[in-house]
Amino acid sequence: MQIGPYQLSPYRPDMPILTLAPMAGVGNWVFRLICARLGAGLVGVEFINCRSIGIRSRKSLQMLDFSDAQIYADTGLSLLAAQIYGNDIDLIANGAREFERRGAQIVDINFGCSVPRIVEKGCGAAYLRDLDRLYTAVQRTVEAVSVPVIVKTRLGWDDSDINILEVIKRCEDAGAKAVAIHARTVVQKYKGHANWDWIARAVETSSIPIIGNGDVLDLASARRMQRETGCAAVMIGRAAMANPWIFSGRDGATLSERVELALEQLQLMADYKGERVGVLETRKHLALYFKSLPRASELRQQLLTTTTLAGLADLLAAWNEADAAPTEDDLTLSSTEAEALAWGGNG
Repeated sequence: MQIGPYQLSPYRPDMPILTLAPMAGVGNWVFRLICARLGAGLVGVEFINCRSIGIRSRKSLQMLDFSDAQIYADTGLSLLAAQIYGNDIDLIANGAREFERRGAQIVDINFGCSVPRIVEKGCGAAYLRDLDRLYTAVQRTVEAVSVPVIVKTRLGWDDSDINILEVIKRCEDAGAKAVAIHARTVVQKYKGHANWDWIARAVETSSIPIIGNGDVLDLASARRMQRETGCAAVMIGRAAMANPWIFSGRDGATLSERVELALEQLQLMADYKGERVGVLETRKHLALYFKSLPRASELRQQLLTTTTLAGLADLLAAWNEADAAPTEDDLTLSSTEAEALAWGGNG
């Protein structure tokens, strides 16, 4: 897959190119780097409001922390795509310049977020109801930066207003280098089934790469999406939170691999955001990494309530010694874990 000057190849010949979706509250540089090391060809920054760029709050500065950018530039490990959204086209273009200055190799414009409070402000998927405005936003952003601009969007507003083919044509004409399609409508949000047929139609009509997204839960479904649609790459969102090993072509990992990754992620996040916040934000991943492993029910609950790095390290060490077979309860998310997962993402 070619995006501007960058050429992406599959991690293995028998796999599609896999990319990490930009997910709110998830796509910090620590998790991005983990996924890149495991094989993600492109990693997405959690989407950033164009109006927050330039505000020197701790949260804004952390979202703009592209500490991993130089690693990708030096090694070619992955491509860093920083995603922006907003209702002010000039601010989107200005924000794109700031992304490029901070090391983003690709600027990604979000025209797909279906969260009501975002859409009501004229951001995200609201652009699907005004394609002239969408075209202008892409064109101005392309003119503002020297790096490639891509777009993430949905099929259309609802089943009676699917306009993805026209959206792609507008993006092409405005200078976008690729379009990622979440194969649901705005009204669907994340419910029902993704309609991959529209991805296939988009591939047939588009002169730029189409990246498929939606209902990709494992490596088999990623392969099936590419086989059935012909998409240039497959974007993995929420499934990567539980299984970042998918980028290596695996639907899981050994217990020792999970423990090793969890400990590294906890330490990096504690260094990055401080122990309290770092532990809090990483626990949602840990609950998923270990949900089907021996004695999971009891220890998973402790994972979601332990607040110190040392305490979690001890728990993980105990888990590494577990040898019981998983039970039916081990394979089911508890209400506490479901709440942790509801921190969400837009992938």
